[in-house]
Amino acid sequence: MDRRRCLRMGAMTAVVAAAAVRVRAASLRPVTIQWQTDAPLKVLPVRLAERLGYFAAEGVPVAFEPWSERPPQTLPGARPPVRVSAGGFDTVLRQHLQGQSELVFLTLARTPQMGFGLRHPLRAGAELSLQLQDARIGVPQTSRLAQRIAWLVVQAHGAQPRATQFLALPTAQQTQAAFLLGEVDAVCVGDPLLTGLQRRGAIRVVTDTRHLSESLRLLGGPVLCAGLSTPAAVVESHAAELQAVARAVQRALRWLQTAGPMDLAPHADLAGFAGDPGAFLSVIMHTRESFAVDAAVDERAIHNVLRVLRSLPQGHQYDGVEPARLYTARVVTAL
Repeated sequence: MDRRRCLRMGAMTAVVAAAAVRVRAASLRPVTIQWQTDAPLKVLPVRLAERLGYFAAEGVPVAFEPWSERPPQTLPGARPPVRVSAGGFDTVLRQHLQGQSELVFLTLARTPQMGFGLRHPLRAGAELSLQLQDARIGVPQTSRLAQRIAWLVVQAHGAQPRATQFLALPTAQQTQAAFLLGEVDAVCVGDPLLTGLQRRGAIRVVTDTRHLSESLRLLGGPVLCAGLSTPAAVVESHAAELQAVARAVQRALRWLQTAGPMDLAPHADLAGFAGDPGAFLSVIMHTRESFAVDAAVDERAIHNVLRVLRSLPQGHQYDGVEPARLYTARVVTAL
């Protein structure tokens, strides 16, 4: 085959592909993705899917809306939009406790992406269980997850956690400040604060759930910590749009697993690191394996999350939550 014929065939293929995208775009309704602003790392793959053009390649028009802690609800009587929420699994659980039907259909983060550490050293030569038993532990009020992980870490290392030893501070930044000033002996925080403390040599990490092996060990199995969710009615009526969104985010997750520093650096702003790509790259190196590989929702992870939550103080509130009502496996398919 001569060069001109190859070029003609390549051009025809590109035209056909572009036409296919236009057809899909004409048939798919716009999707609004509400992303959790206080969990920028967990939703990073979703924003990368937009930045890298994967939503456009799937022919699905996407608009982004920020939210914090709880996604906006559709007004009574309004036409339900194709609404997808990107954020922590905690939000889905809270909605179910309030009687709302929200289904997770894609996994973003498969570990809590948090670490528990002590000032280095706290007391040289002392047994870790004794150090933890007497430690004052700082946790941010804004993160229920940090409080739960801290409680579990103390238990896992042979100490008996006491509610009085946990100091809830208004923000993660204030928790970090209290740690650096010596007002608390230990903290449970996520990135970017955890990586920042490590880079300055200020913390001795005891348990690091950014790594899959440590998350599995601490939590007794797989968990789902962040994902994409949507009302059950949207799953029934707009499967094509959700599948297009899922395929785009799956591509972004795979890209994130293999991208090199030069590829990653231009996207530092998506995780709040505008102007500091070096810090962003350090965080990604620590958290990369915490992101889902195939994005499928693992039923075992749902069961394990509920088991862990029920074992903690106030865990009885989750007794009536049925795992099968929290997720759907109909949307995501292996690529």
